[in-house]
Amino acid sequence: MNPMISKFVSQGFMTEEQGQYIEDAIMRKESIVVSGHRSAGIRPLMASLMAVAKSNFKNVQVKGFEDLEAETEFFLIPGLDNIDFEKLVGDAIAVENTAFVSLKEPEHPVSLMKVMKSNFKAGKGIGKKIHTLECIKVDNVPVLDKITEMELSENGKILKKDF
Repeated sequence: MNPMISKFVSQGFMTEEQGQYIEDAIMRKESIVVSGHRSAGIRPLMASLMAVAKSNFKNVQVKGFEDLEAETEFFLIPGLDNIDFEKLVGDAIAVENTAFVSLKEPEHPVSLMKVMKSNFKAGKGIGKKIHTLECIKVDNVPVLDKITEMELSENGKILKKDF
C-alpha cells in the first residue's frame, strides 16, 4: 500500500481494506471526493490522495476553469474560493479520460448527483466512477466513516454502491 495512504491506516483513521480500496480506485483513474467538516481530517486526507495521484499520473493543479483544458490524467482540485466550485467539479467530471481528487465541505458544497445529471444531459461523464469518502468525528477522533461509489449509467441513472 502507498505510504501516503498507509499512514492513515496506522493512525486508525481508516481500515486497511478502506485504504486498499481507495488506492485501487486511484490506480484505475477513478475520481475521489473527500467529504466532511475540516475538523474530521478531510484536508490532510485530500492532500495525501492528491500526492498518490501526482506520483502515478500526469496531473494538473486546478486553480480555475482554464486549467480543465490541460492535457492530463488527473485534476487536483483543492477548495477554491471566489469561483463556482460546484460548476468547476461538474466541468472536471465532463472531461473525457480524466479523473480528479477534490473535497466537499461546508465551505465548498457540491451536489455530485446534480452535476452528474447535468453532465448526462450534455452527453458527458457517462460511465465515470466517483468515490465519496465521508469523514466524521467519533468521540472527538476523525475517522473515515463511509465510502460510496457513484457511477453515471448510459441511461442516466446514478448507480450508488457503499463499500
